[in-house]
Amino acid sequence: MVIIKPFKTTILNPEMPDRNKLICPVYDIIDKTEYDSYGNKSNNIIHLTTRKNNVDSKEFINSAKNNLSRLFTDGVLRESKHPALYIYGIRYNLPENIHREIHGTGKRNTYFAFGLVALVKVEPIGKGNIVGHENIFEKNSIERSELMKVCRMNFAPIVSEYNMPGHDINIILEDYLGFKRPGLVLRNDRLPLVDLTLQNTRHLLWEITDPGLIRKIQELMSDKKLLILDGHHRFSAASRLSKQDGIDYTMMMLMEGGDQALLLLPWHRCIKNYNHDMLKNQIDRFFDIILKGDQNDEFNRILHTKEDKFDVRIGFYYKKTFSVIRAHRDKVIQLSDKLGEKTGLDYLSLNEWIIDPCIDGNKEDNIVFTDSVSDAALKVDGQGFNAAFLMRPLTIKDVEYKAHVEKKNFPQKSTLFLPKVAEGIIMRRIQEDGPE
Repeated sequence: MVIIKPFKTTILNPEMPDRNKLICPVYDIIDKTEYDSYGNKSNNIIHLTTRKNNVDSKEFINSAKNNLSRLFTDGVLRESKHPALYIYGIRYNLPENIHREIHGTGKRNTYFAFGLVALVKVEPIGKGNIVGHENIFEKNSIERSELMKVCRMNFAPIVSEYNMPGHDINIILEDYLGFKRPGLVLRNDRLPLVDLTLQNTRHLLWEITDPGLIRKIQELMSDKKLLILDGHHRFSAASRLSKQDGIDYTMMMLMEGGDQALLLLPWHRCIKNYNHDMLKNQIDRFFDIILKGDQNDEFNRILHTKEDKFDVRIGFYYKKTFSVIRAHRDKVIQLSDKLGEKTGLDYLSLNEWIIDPCIDGNKEDNIVFTDSVSDAALKVDGQGFNAAFLMRPLTIKDVEYKAHVEKKNFPQKSTLFLPKVAEGIIMRRIQEDGPE
């Protein structure tokens, strides 16, 4: 049973000027250049959520605690007076370099996603009604749990998905606000608590305080299963705090998996410091090169064709040339049988046959992930990377099957769900004792 409940949120004080300059992207997608840009503002939430490169973990956590205390004292942050459930709306357009990579019928100019933000009772992942789908780096989970414990805060909601074919909750949310997406109408009696813009994406937050409506939503969610989309490290950290410190609830944003504004894109891989001879041998052994040339419509068509579940195709960029490599079917079937998995075979094949045997040293230091084919090519052409592997997107059904049926995880960074929440839109101060 999924147990959700309302809570008092912490937001940026509406009376603060230039609040758009005080929010930032989620910590795990910020690079050094972005950190320097957002970190120029002393009141930006990035100082609470994101460790700067080359800063010790303990130093970062202590600094975050001190900055958090200062932001409350100075009135930059404000906690609401009453508990509520919250509607988090994200209205966004895709950058052109990503928009042109969207294939199929889901392509549109404006997307407007809704999520319900609530406290969710923590349970061991994969052993009840909450499941994940990606592996984590344990050291990152430990750091996040220490940050949450010391600061007594959830800084951004963990994003999860539920299945509701009748769209009951989304219908309730749209009826409550009085408009249908992707349209947006702000009513005077339903003004958002937060309405901020980050990187041309609009983030809106409304509260629901009506007890009857809250009970109805709780009932609708009670028999659902939750699939974590974004925030595996934070949920692992929440589980650690539940077990060790008795903090049994964490803040989550619950999104309907059938929402057409919820997109699933691939993470492409750029690599360096690998064994060139080994890479060539592995490609020759396990793959055929079925196309070679430029990135064009034919490249995209060939790469994104999928004849069946054992049809593994991967884009490859090397020495200014794009190729599509297709795995030998018999090898894919053998790998599938060996692992006991039938979904995500593109990523599993790449890891098993190329990444693991070919990269020298620490893989975390020699792989970078990007959401754009053009950015992957730039990294190879002039930013110190030697080659890029360009991946096809998974589907929501793939992710659900992996989590609920196979009960296994994809390799790290296999799924890029959009939209992304922002840090600083909705936070939650963990209460010292008693129900919230």
